[in-house]
Amino acid sequence: MRYLSLVLLLLVAGCATKVPSFIVAPQIFWPQTTELSGRQFSFAVVDLRPRTHSLTIQQGGNENNYRTSNDVRFQLEKTVATALTEQGANLLGQQGTQLKIQINQLQANVQQRPLDHLVTNQVALTIFIQRDDGSFTKSYAGDSSYTAPFKVDLAAVERELRILTEQVLNQLLQDPTWKSELN
Repeated sequence: MRYLSLVLLLLVAGCATKVPSFIVAPQIFWPQTTELSGRQFSFAVVDLRPRTHSLTIQQGGNENNYRTSNDVRFQLEKTVATALTEQGANLLGQQGTQLKIQINQLQANVQQRPLDHLVTNQVALTIFIQRDDGSFTKSYAGDSSYTAPFKVDLAAVERELRILTEQVLNQLLQDPTWKSELN
């Protein structure tokens, strides 16, 4: 009997602490050009968000925060590095010119109500270019929100945050001002 009670307790505890799978994996659809051809610089993405989680679900007086199942910083770095090299850039580790993208905010906030839920997404990125003769900084941001009936669908929240992240990344990558700073 004691064994059965212990098993039931573990099962109930396991159900109560189930962490949802939440992945942010943006893709970039950038026109094929060679506008960065011959440019050499080091590249990195840094995550300086004040909160390390990307999903907050509020229901009544409860608030649960969740990290992504994947490494968002690594995912963005890999995606942007691929896009930069496809544009002809040569990403060297110890080059004099450094290009850094800082993640300031990447967050999905869900407010679960009795009959519906409200989702608000926020993404903010800053690009830094550091050279021996100066520096350049510019910020890019976007937000979105939607209301849907019934209980939150995490797949829909993932999709909307991914789309917003892609929009902000495309806004950043298509901006000619930072590209002219690399010259």
